Amino acid sequence: MTWTPPDADQVTAYLASTGMTRTAEEISAVLAAETAAQASRLRFPTQADPTVDEDYPADLAEALCRRVAHTLAVRVLPLGLQATLTDGAVTTNVVAGEDAEVRRLERPYRKRVIG
Repeated sequence: MTWTPPDADQVTAYLASTGMTRTAEEISAVLAAETAAQASRLRFPTQADPTVDEDYPADLAEALCRRVAHTLAVRVLPLGLQATLTDGAVTTNVVAGEDAEVRRLERPYRKRVIG
């Protein structure tokens, strides 16, 4: 079975619901990269699995949309650092490389690496 991941229009709608806007070209490029990254790290159930339906699993679709949103959000932080000013003190935070919610949503599908 070949599942079709969310397309650029669906991801654009997801991003708009979070208040994030980007160009169609940016979204398409990041979506392609994140779709490939997701596919390389996950094992998808086969058609023989009776619990599989015809749609891309909702948890993986949500994770893919969040992957795109996360990538676009950190793109403006080329060094991966975010500084905040609180009570006269500057705090520097390292932006995590992966969204915790993405890890949770993709956990059941993760490939097991041995060795």
